[in-house]
Amino acid sequence: MTSAVPEELAYTASPEIFAGYVADAVRPTEPPGRLRSVRTARYEDHDITVTTVHEVIVDGVTVDVRLTVDDAGMLHSPGLPYQRFTSALDAVRALISAYPDEFGGGS
Repeated sequence: MTSAVPEELAYTASPEIFAGYVADAVRPTEPPGRLRSVRTARYEDHDITVTTVHEVIVDGVTVDVRLTVDDAGMLHSPGLPYQRFTSALDAVRALISAYPDEFGGGS
């Protein structure tokens, strides 16, 4: 087991470093458009695959908000990593509130 160096932990936890990490984590890796969320299960000798596709358009522009759905049906976005949503609209509203500069001035 390696021990943590307090100075390294303090540096990593600093707001500037952590903010950079979060910004990199939410940056899209694919072009804007449809992101598929695929869930699979096995039930009574049946293989189940459910694919959910969210296409999000804000002010007439397709945006990549990377919404995924878990097995419980809750939506997640890496832009708000500690929140879960029951509604895709609520998730997009929360993303607009959290990142207003990314969505322009609105209409």
